[in-house]
Amino acid sequence: MIIDFHNHLSPPVSPYRMPAGAYLDAMDEAGVDKVVILGKDYGFAGDNRDDNLSDDDTAQFVRAHPDRFIGFTAVHPDRAIDVNLDRIARAVSQFGLRGIKLNPASGFYPNDERLYPVYGKAMALGLPVVIHMGIKPPSEGSRLKYCNPIYIDDIAVDFPELKLVIAHAAYPWVEELIMAGLYAPNVSVDISTLNQIEDALGYPVVLPALKMLVQSLGANRILFGSDGIFNMAPIISAVRQADFLTDSDRELIFYKNAQKLLSLS
Repeated sequence: MIIDFHNHLSPPVSPYRMPAGAYLDAMDEAGVDKVVILGKDYGFAGDNRDDNLSDDDTAQFVRAHPDRFIGFTAVHPDRAIDVNLDRIARAVSQFGLRGIKLNPASGFYPNDERLYPVYGKAMALGLPVVIHMGIKPPSEGSRLKYCNPIYIDDIAVDFPELKLVIAHAAYPWVEELIMAGLYAPNVSVDISTLNQIEDALGYPVVLPALKMLVQSLGANRILFGSDGIFNMAPIISAVRQADFLTDSDRELIFYKNAQKLLSLS
């Protein structure tokens, strides 16, 4: 079994929007059983660009194949605290979404105190929170300075029961991520898009980063993620070929850790 913990759905107006069938075809070809469709909220700038993704849209997409798709909501600290908390409550109770995505590159540090009620709500509901860290996304106006994982330390300390997932192994700040998460067992890491970074830089990224994470945090805190259906095969191949992983390690990375975080039977 393979669960992709980091995938996306483009907004309806985007030329990159793809139907559910395209996801299923790619999943079947790569041998992926389930994907997590992450929410998108880039704040008011995202509203103006039509870059954000509504929970209604995510839920409708997920309902097409609920046995294969798992939906997350998203929030942004520039919105009022009660707006974010209401969105989370509605996402869970009305739409059956199972987690929260944050995109700090859109203008905030993840330890922004305006997000503390969000973290408290997520912890109370048992929802995992995926936080983009490391390489900045190609979205207009994104800023790299918000993506250093050192700020995760505050969240891990202040919310020790919160299920935190740091996206993209926070590359290139893998060592900083390890230092922030070393004594915080509630911090997990996904390895999505590392293959694209490797291709862009022209030197090994996926296996060196994965090895560091396994040796320091343990395979029980690492999640397979692709960041897009066309990225699935390269990262799956890297995990399978990594000679420093045991078969048990691969099971944890490919699906068991995801099952635990999502409370799947």
